[in-house]
Amino acid sequence: MIQITDEILNKYLDGELGKEEIREVDLLISNSDELQKKFNALKLVHEKLAELNEDEVSTGFTNILMKQIAKKKFVIPKQQKYFIASVATFITILCLVIFGFSISAVISSTSSSIGDSSSLFDSIPNLSEGLLTTIKQLFSGTGLSIIGSIFSIIVLISGYFFFEMQKRSKANLGNGQHL
Repeated sequence: MIQITDEILNKYLDGELGKEEIREVDLLISNSDELQKKFNALKLVHEKLAELNEDEVSTGFTNILMKQIAKKKFVIPKQQKYFIASVATFITILCLVIFGFSISAVISSTSSSIGDSSSLFDSIPNLSEGLLTTIKQLFSGTGLSIIGSIFSIIVLISGYFFFEMQKRSKANLGNGQHL
């Protein structure tokens, strides 16, 4: 005698049992009200599942989806590269401006010490000494605080734009074109 389980009842409903097993299950179901209720519930679920229609997609669904994924895959890194390049360019320009300011300050401070008789090569030690003095002043005390503040603001602004770009990218992927 077989033990009636959900698995046996499902096989019975699907027609996967042999003739002898079918007779035995019929006999056990007809003799037990509990098994009959269980069988009727499974039969109802089986019928309702059979009535469900599968979702149908268009014939080109896979191709359209793969094209969109490929397009999104190349767009996001391209945007990130432009963003990183623009931030790096801005920082480079800022460093060049600071360096140019330092050189102009040195040249203006040492131009009065250079006489008419001395050549440019003779004034190089004076210029380099003045440049070092200006750079030391720029990167110490308040000058360093100002430079640190400028770089901190740049990092905060670039971080904001980076996260906004990521948020837009995720929104575009989530709410993108529906197929």
